[in-house]
Amino acid sequence: MLQQILTGQAKGAALLVAAAVLFLYLLPAVIAFARAQRSFYPILLLNVLVSVIQANLARFLFPSILVFSPTDLAAMIKVSALITFGPGWLLLLLWSLRSSTRDPRLERFQHTKAYDTIVALPLILWFAYGVLQLRAVLVHDWTLMMAGNAGAFIWVQFVSLTMAVLFDVLLVYLLLVRDKAVGRSHGIWPRIFGVVGTFMGVGILQLPVAQMGLPMQIFAAVLIGVGSLGSALVLWRLGKSFSILPEARKLVTGGPYAYVRHPLYAVEMITIVGTALQFAAPWSWIIAGVVVVLLWIRSHFEEQVLAENFPEYAAYRASKKRFIPGVI
Repeated sequence: MLQQILTGQAKGAALLVAAAVLFLYLLPAVIAFARAQRSFYPILLLNVLVSVIQANLARFLFPSILVFSPTDLAAMIKVSALITFGPGWLLLLLWSLRSSTRDPRLERFQHTKAYDTIVALPLILWFAYGVLQLRAVLVHDWTLMMAGNAGAFIWVQFVSLTMAVLFDVLLVYLLLVRDKAVGRSHGIWPRIFGVVGTFMGVGILQLPVAQMGLPMQIFAAVLIGVGSLGSALVLWRLGKSFSILPEARKLVTGGPYAYVRHPLYAVEMITIVGTALQFAAPWSWIIAGVVVVLLWIRSHFEEQVLAENFPEYAAYRASKKRFIPGVI
């Protein structure tokens, strides 16, 4: 698995599942950290060790449950869940939820740039891996182009994926240098929609590739290239105010934001349409439709945070459409 990750060959969906399991396993420490609890440090230490402790206890108390056939997937999942999310993990989760004493040092740390970078680290790694994944395709296309063996689709695909790489690199850069947040959304739902909306599109890539003629292949690649380039240009204008979760940093109303309130989502929809064309219908269009709905919901939560932190946002929102000038 590690070799596949380092060479960009691991499936995005598999990485997301692995990341979700790791996040769930570290949830007690994450909750304690997010709440700036004084108990964060012992919870973190025990959270790191709890699976080892539970595995040794299971081996000592119930050795028979650890004996199963390597081909018995159900037994493997059951034992893995017991070792990872057993009683010790549940006690840690309850501890993190019930603890209320706050640590002033952690509270101050939450207002630093280092904290913002730590929170953004999973996204930084994800978008950097996206560049690594596209590298192999770009090298292959470039080799064909230099050898004079590339058709029209290869040329269009190369330009399209280069724009996608530019967008991912810019995302990584801005996540590293962006300003500290001056306001954040309240509750868990804005964060859930922010994360799910960001990664839902990966589901399209797991579908079978659609059988299309050359003109439609080129059209889909052009849409992806135009959407990726547009996203990069809008992102550059948004600059250090960029965020995935609903947060306020600096109010941007110039450039493409002088025409609509959410130009980044508008051009991302172009990329989504191009991607959906390349994969099997109807599921590609169903997932694409869900992504668009999630973009609208995310924009709603983002506007709540901006309105709370920038009084002038109300007038700006009243004068501009959400996605398309003069339409919607």
